[in-house]
Amino acid sequence: MIYAVYDAEEQAKFGFVDGLIPSLICILIVFCVLALLAFILSMLNKIKALDVKEKPKATTTSNVEREHIDFEALDDDAKAAVLAATIDYREECKTDVELISVKEI
Repeated sequence: MIYAVYDAEEQAKFGFVDGLIPSLICILIVFCVLALLAFILSMLNKIKALDVKEKPKATTTSNVEREHIDFEALDDDAKAAVLAATIDYREECKTDVELISVKEI
């Protein structure tokens, strides 16, 4: 850009190496700005992590004996209903769920 206002003779002297140094400086500046942004975002993430409150875990009774469900013994309609109900409940609670028993009504 500096040589754009000079004579044609001065521009002819401007070579590849003369343009390489400003290019490398600009590339270095870009990477420094990117590193600074990454550092700032990581600090914000750590501050945000401090504000997260622990969700209370659902209490499960370990005394209860869980009956094994023979999922393969169910017919196709029952399997589809069980899977749909489990997926719907998981989306509602936003946690992992475990199917304990199935009761046919």
